[in-house]
Amino acid sequence: MLEELKRAAEHISRMEGSRKAEAESVRSQQIELKDLLEPQMVLPLSPGQASGRVSAVDGGILNYEMHGADMLIGRAVSSTFTYENGKLASSSYFPGAFSQPEYDIATGLDEREMLWHKSLFRLSLEVGNALKTAEKENPDYLLMDGSLVPLMSDKPSEDSQLFEKYFELVSKYQELFSHCEKNGVRLVGVIKDSRGKRFMEMLAGRVSQRCADTVFLHHLLKEGERTSAFRYSSRPGQHAVLKDIGPWAEKLCVSYIKPVAADRPARIEYLQGAGHDEICNFIASLSGINRTYAYPAVLIDADLRAAMDPAELERAKRTLSLFTGPELLSLRRNSRPFR
Repeated sequence: MLEELKRAAEHISRMEGSRKAEAESVRSQQIELKDLLEPQMVLPLSPGQASGRVSAVDGGILNYEMHGADMLIGRAVSSTFTYENGKLASSSYFPGAFSQPEYDIATGLDEREMLWHKSLFRLSLEVGNALKTAEKENPDYLLMDGSLVPLMSDKPSEDSQLFEKYFELVSKYQELFSHCEKNGVRLVGVIKDSRGKRFMEMLAGRVSQRCADTVFLHHLLKEGERTSAFRYSSRPGQHAVLKDIGPWAEKLCVSYIKPVAADRPARIEYLQGAGHDEICNFIASLSGINRTYAYPAVLIDADLRAAMDPAELERAKRTLSLFTGPELLSLRRNSRPFR
């Protein structure tokens, strides 16, 4: 096993060396890509000192599979920080600093539907909280943990009982987009560990690498740089999810920023309106607090407050069993008598 791991490590090292060499070649050539929304592929960041009101939304979820039913327990929390000249002046939370979880129970789901059920429940909590936070706090910026739209893997098949719930979620997104645009709230999605490949698709034919954008851009971008903004999709009308959100699909932009040297670039998504520079620089100003972890502090706070304690699920299971009795049985793999 040791030899196999050694060979794997050597392979990874060779791949990283190849990516670094190709990234340096791309930088030196100043390649022009037709899908970019700005003149240059790589641009400098100018973070400055954050000032204004910033809200961030994140969600946590736990699930319990039973024989014939699936229970979800989760919550979404927003943290709102007010900054003055780069310093935190005040904070508030919605629905509270320590909020109670919500529940959802579904029956008759197959394995694929169970995964869709989890995604739709979590996203519905987060988007619902984001809209209420935008209305209550009226922030300058509203940050979402993750993408601004559902992923293709979140969309149920048309024959699924969850398909209607998906379009209810899409309506919530549209309502959130509309409110933010009308009230001057800059809505931004910040993705921790993106597997997106849109940038690499734009480089197709110019580089040999087949990897996620952030893997290649870790070598292409230097500290204090970002990529040009570009569209989420070159064909939004044919995209499985974007075609469902209507005219907002054309406004969805993406950029990668690298505020610190020792962390990978972060993917940010936003609706075109404010300048690309303004949005990228502001997110960078919130993300440079740790030299190895480039992520906005307000989103870190929301993540910690939304995190679910397994003890909360255990309490919910005990309460459920009081009312159902033996009708809802545990799965066999959770009730083995021999281990």
